[in-house]
Amino acid sequence: MLLENAVSKLNSINWGSIGTVISEEDTNLGYEFLRRMAQFFKAEQLKAMPPAFTNVAKLLGDQEEELDISAYCSSEAVAYLNQNSYVKRIFEYYLQLAKYTAVIPGISQYLDIYEPLIKLFERGGSFCIKPLSLEISQVSHFPLNNWYEKFVVKDPIDIDNL
Repeated sequence: MLLENAVSKLNSINWGSIGTVISEEDTNLGYEFLRRMAQFFKAEQLKAMPPAFTNVAKLLGDQEEELDISAYCSSEAVAYLNQNSYVKRIFEYYLQLAKYTAVIPGISQYLDIYEPLIKLFERGGSFCIKPLSLEISQVSHFPLNNWYEKFVVKDPIDIDNL
């Protein structure tokens, strides 16, 4: 059920409008993604990895092969995501985690890690993530050296009304 909801959420994004809306508020979405990722590592007592390479489902024990997003998402979504392998990877990790919640339902709260980045796309914003940086296009830049230490102590930001 959560996988179907996640697929529907991604396929509902207007992929043609991504990057057309610039808002300073989008900085909060990048911040909250990194904070939530740091809280995951803290809660699971795992050594932090760069967010661009953090496959939460795998870290929680998923033994399946990494998911191919083209099997789940629209051709428009796949065409957009194929332009940036790191962004594509983030959405594949999200879908893989949604799929893995069928095996271990107690991990569904970790889907919230990815919500800020999905919301960013839903709003028409854009991001680029690489091993050493998260950039909210034309709005903010988050260097990822020592990201865990910086964000594990941060207070949450309410992004529900963005």
